[in-house]
Amino acid sequence: MKKKRTSIIDIANALDVTPSTVSRALNGGGKVSEKKRLEIISLAKKLGYRPNPIAKSLLDNRTHTIGLIIPEFTHHFYSCLLAGIESVTSQAGYQLLICTSNEKQTQEIKSTQTLLDARVDGILATISKMNDKFEHLQEVMDSGTPLVLVDRYTEELDTPYVVSDDFNGAFSAVDHLCQIGCKDILHLKGPENLSTTFNRFMGYKEALRKHKIELKEELVLESGNKDLVEKIRFCLTNFRVDGAFAYSDYLAFEIYKVASKLDIPIPEKLSVIGYADEPISSFIHPTLSTVNQQPFEMGALGAIYLLNKINNPDINMEIKSLQTKLMIRDSCLKPKLLDEQEVIKEVF
Repeated sequence: MKKKRTSIIDIANALDVTPSTVSRALNGGGKVSEKKRLEIISLAKKLGYRPNPIAKSLLDNRTHTIGLIIPEFTHHFYSCLLAGIESVTSQAGYQLLICTSNEKQTQEIKSTQTLLDARVDGILATISKMNDKFEHLQEVMDSGTPLVLVDRYTEELDTPYVVSDDFNGAFSAVDHLCQIGCKDILHLKGPENLSTTFNRFMGYKEALRKHKIELKEELVLESGNKDLVEKIRFCLTNFRVDGAFAYSDYLAFEIYKVASKLDIPIPEKLSVIGYADEPISSFIHPTLSTVNQQPFEMGALGAIYLLNKINNPDINMEIKSLQTKLMIRDSCLKPKLLDEQEVIKEVF
């Protein structure tokens, strides 16, 4: 037979006091003697009393839960993002309700409604790549539920967000390729509609501009194209591609596979840089140069911004663009060292 859950009334009856007295004693309220408070707490522990979270949420008008919407769990990036969020929320006494959109707008809309129905105190969200309408997220804000965006954002929503500096992250990657002598640099773009795709492409263009290298449209490929592999093969076969910058490490791996079939050695003939610093970047051969976005820090800061908004709805909007870290590994040629004799010839 299932054991009945101990209630405040059970403790009150056992000690011949009122339920309100027990409640005040357990919640640190006044008007209870120290002797009686200790007596109540002792019996509550003995009987295994646990507060009713639903009743407490109704009383406090808070559920102490936070909703999280992310595209998926499979990428190491989102696992690190989640770890960063949880490191802050758990310490603050909040539980996470996690939903995945699978990069689909319809699923993201359902997730927001589910979390609103669960009366979460706030929502953290990464916009899905198929998202081009944001009424459902505006509804979250209009309901009075704080919303913070992480990793991806849209200018259509006036809400706090934490992202990585994708422009400078991409710029540093392509700038490095240019510095080691690459002239024809292939770029695999990310999904359409995402701020991350646009900013990384802009960083790519700016690095080329800095080094006075012409942007060649034929070397910019859309990753959503079903013929992507064939297009990569065409570029590597028909153009003098000596460098490649991909929107993600997984897209960079597609370049590896095509280059291997074409017997193009990396990095001797083709230097490659990915993005996100996924575990695959350290496991493949040669190890992949990439850009680390600091996902743990991004998640932790996003959670801090949301808690700030929950505790003070009138706080100024907090926005942060985290610095990225360029991780140079074996997929890039080493910078050329100046030869002393060559320098002398140039000077004289």
